[in-house]
Amino acid sequence: MAFLLPTVPGFVDTDVPCGYALRPIQVFDKDRLKKIGLILPDNDDIDQWLLQHAENIKTQAAQLEKAELERHSARKEVGETSATSSATPPPTTRETVPSSSEYRAARAALKTDYDDDASHQLQFAECGIARAQVYAWDEPLKLSGQTGPLTSDRQLSARDKALYEKLKDLGAFRTLRHHNTYATTLNALGELGLQQPHFREVIDFVKARIVLAREVASPVALPPILLIGPPGVGKTYFTLALAKAMDRPIERHSFDAAYAGSALLGSDRHWANTKSGLVFDAICLGECADPIILLDELDKADTVSRSSPLVPLHSLLEPVTARDVVDISVGIRFDASHVFWIATANDLRNIPESIQSRFRVFSLRAPTAGQALDLARAVAGSVHQRFPTFEVPHRQLATLVAHLTPREQVQALEQAFAAAATNGRKHLVRQDLPADVLLDLGEDIVKSPLFH
Repeated sequence: MAFLLPTVPGFVDTDVPCGYALRPIQVFDKDRLKKIGLILPDNDDIDQWLLQHAENIKTQAAQLEKAELERHSARKEVGETSATSSATPPPTTRETVPSSSEYRAARAALKTDYDDDASHQLQFAECGIARAQVYAWDEPLKLSGQTGPLTSDRQLSARDKALYEKLKDLGAFRTLRHHNTYATTLNALGELGLQQPHFREVIDFVKARIVLAREVASPVALPPILLIGPPGVGKTYFTLALAKAMDRPIERHSFDAAYAGSALLGSDRHWANTKSGLVFDAICLGECADPIILLDELDKADTVSRSSPLVPLHSLLEPVTARDVVDISVGIRFDASHVFWIATANDLRNIPESIQSRFRVFSLRAPTAGQALDLARAVAGSVHQRFPTFEVPHRQLATLVAHLTPREQVQALEQAFAAAATNGRKHLVRQDLPADVLLDLGEDIVKSPLFH
């Protein structure tokens, strides 16, 4: 048996006779749904006829779905009864498992929202906005208690409910940040190359990929990159600046602490403190499908224990397997293939070969004197942006901190702004810098005249 269900109002095409309209129609046959186009008279009578039949079709479809759910529920109850015949049912089952009618309503609402969102894909593309579907439209239902792992823990149930509501509001699509923004990004990367010339090779690599994407009119696809260099070369600072130049959100995960593999893809639901992973939070709970994820100090990861934090990277760093990853804590499958992975390390020898092979490795050297000065001026400018009511720091101030690492430069300049504010000034002087920084430069610098 087949039914006709109208989807969107009819529209006139150049090949359609006058007085008629091409109407997209969904043909529903049992559990299969096909979309066709019919040329029908463009008048109110046809509209009314289609709307009347639409209500009947929805009722029939709901009845079929109800029968299927009841059969599924019956099979599930039989299995649970045989497995727990001597056990007492959890007291909070009524709270964690919604009724069939609630589940059907939630499923129907998700499908309606998804269809509406998907129908606007072409309009987004015409406006220069690329989007990617990051999970199947019904994946959030795993948090409703009908599918996936159940729990009697009220706090976890409340978390699942809140996550479901957020995913429902966000929908299954996320934006891709660099579609049709090639020129802006290339200009920003050019400026970054002037500020941090010792990272020029990395910047040129990223720029080449953007130029390639522009040639084929597609979103930017960037393979994972690994920055190897001595401490103080500015790897982390550069990555943060790169994310800003590319206008992408960035999430940082440091391996210098005792983190387990669950930090990236969630912890087991059997634990009381179960938590979703960083990758799920960045993509499914974020606004874009292609954030930057910084794996900082990768060579300090624990590679001995069974719960090594590097294990999830074997699938996350491969584009094919990254399209279908699962967060253990929430049980949702999603697409992480658009992530731009950047890792930093001091010693390549401490990283397993299986992980190294998944990266494009860049070996970095400490900046020359001129490059260090350019970097210090860039750092001073970025710190000043956070304190815009102050005057721009004198160029000589950058010279006084150029011997420091970028992290130390930021700390010294922040302290200098604080000292100036304490003394009621809107400009910085040499003595605003920390005393140990000035002592490193020698007595002549400490005693030299002020400037601003």
